[in-house]
Amino acid sequence: MSLFDLLCGAHFGCHSVVEFATQDGLCKWWRLSFSAAEKEIVLHADGKNSSTNDSTCRKDVLRLLKDDLVEFYRNNRFADEMVSSYCIKTIVLHLLEEHSESQKWASEQLRFRYVEALGRIVSGLERGYIEHYFVAGENILSEKDIPKSQLTAIKQHLLEKQRKYSPTGHPLSSCH
Repeated sequence: MSLFDLLCGAHFGCHSVVEFATQDGLCKWWRLSFSAAEKEIVLHADGKNSSTNDSTCRKDVLRLLKDDLVEFYRNNRFADEMVSSYCIKTIVLHLLEEHSESQKWASEQLRFRYVEALGRIVSGLERGYIEHYFVAGENILSEKDIPKSQLTAIKQHLLEKQRKYSPTGHPLSSCH
C-alpha cells in the first residue's frame, strides 16, 4: 500500500473542501485538505522512545511554538495573523520526518528541537517560502503579503526566543 493510499484511505487522510472566492458565493472551487492526516500524525507523534521507553518532546515543541505565536499576537495587536498555527504545524511535520529517530525527540532534546523549529520559521519568513508538507513545491505562504514592519517584528520576537533558549545564547542554524 502506498503512502498516498494510506493517507487518503477511509480512516484518515485527505478530503475535498469547497472554497468561495467572493462573499456572494458565485466563484467556487475545490481544494484538497490534509487536515485529517495532519491531525493523525500529530496525535500519534509522542509515542514512547523505543530505545529508552521515555516520553518524547514532539508535542511539547508544537505547544511551545503555538504559545509563542499567541504571545506575539497578544502583545502586537497591530499585527495581522501572518504566521498561522498551520505554518507552525507544517514546520513541525517537516522536522518530524527529518528527525524520525526517537532519540532526536527525547525529552532532554526539547531545547534543541524548539530552537531548530524557531530557526526554520524565521528562515521561511525571510525567504517567503514554507513548503506544504503533503504537496511538494507548494508554498503555504504564497498568498500572504506580509508588511515589512510586521515581518521584522515577528522575526525579532522569534529570534529573541531562539537566543533565550539556545544552549549557546545565540540563534542556532542547525541542531544536534
